[in-house]
Amino acid sequence: MYVRRPRSPTWTGPARSALYRWFTDPTARHRYLPEDHHHHSRVYVSTQRASATAQGPGSSAALLVADLQHNQEFAELWNRHEVGLRWSSAKRFVHPHMGRIDVYCQTLLDPDQGQSLLIFTATPGTESHEKLALLTVFGTDTFAGS
Repeated sequence: MYVRRPRSPTWTGPARSALYRWFTDPTARHRYLPEDHHHHSRVYVSTQRASATAQGPGSSAALLVADLQHNQEFAELWNRHEVGLRWSSAKRFVHPHMGRIDVYCQTLLDPDQGQSLLIFTATPGTESHEKLALLTVFGTDTFAGS
């Protein structure tokens, strides 16, 4: 299923990073179940540690880490030195009108460009599949903070 992503707000500075918004803007977490937040935080920090290490001191990844050191949650997770944590292939989103939607996430990576494409699918016949089908009828409905 291809879902065209609506135009996002124009973020500037460090707020252009989803990681930065995750730790500094509470609305960035609204689309996820609260019980999943801790795992998301750990994976964000683990991924950033790998990026900052690969790019080295003075890189944009390292500068983002420095900007986030004032955030207590980020700093505590950073000090754990976790690397290599992965996102779960099962995603659970909270849609403002449809409620919880469970999907399977497949990630296609282009390591040379540092880009990834996420493909979300729901098992046919499930409530989540029906909710996604209904959202395609609406077409313009978006998640908060997108």
